[in-house]
Amino acid sequence: MTSRISKIFPLALSLAFWAPMALGHGDTAPQAVDTTGLPELPAEMATQNPWREAEGEVLFKAVEIGAKGFNSNCARCHGLEAISGGLAPDLRFLEASEYGDEWFLDRILHGYEQNGAVKMPPFEGILNQQAIWAIRTYIETRPDADAMAGKSTEIAALYDKVKALPPDAGEDQIAALAQELETAGSGFEALSGAPRTVTVLDQAAHILRSGASHAPAAAELIQSVLRK
Repeated sequence: MTSRISKIFPLALSLAFWAPMALGHGDTAPQAVDTTGLPELPAEMATQNPWREAEGEVLFKAVEIGAKGFNSNCARCHGLEAISGGLAPDLRFLEASEYGDEWFLDRILHGYEQNGAVKMPPFEGILNQQAIWAIRTYIETRPDADAMAGKSTEIAALYDKVKALPPDAGEDQIAALAQELETAGSGFEALSGAPRTVTVLDQAAHILRSGASHAPAAAELIQSVLRK
């Protein structure tokens, strides 16, 4: 059966999946990732992403930590927000499936060498299981950036609403605005085929539900998309 990954990652690309330089991940050598806030996982490595169906705080924490891990170890070659500039494959298309997980896990644990040259260093012993699957969760929940750019007018209107939220806004007003953000965020699909995306609109809604005092942080997050 032909899968999404077989179309996006032909053999030549899959062999060169990671960076062409051993230290080309983030700004320095491979770095450990602080996974404080994520639930503990069994000692044995999972074979499928344990947070693919996660919701609420666990999902957002996995994406937050995964983003930090990706930016410090992978973004230099695979691009900010996992949008490849052509140096390495676009990981957003790595399908959210058992096969995609197996392929991802093999590369991140064991790295890759070609003709005696290290194209990707192994992260086994550097990243714990929580960090590995957090990075996977971050990658597979990325929305289509082009689709989001096409909704910039609507996103800008939501930004204005969040920015204008008064510090003394009531719970009902906050909940209504958070719901509006979540509804807008749900309109974007993950390129990986994952069950859902986690857009800045979803993240802003999550922050906003903590109280009106967090509205500036939520607005800043949305504005980060509008600047692009």
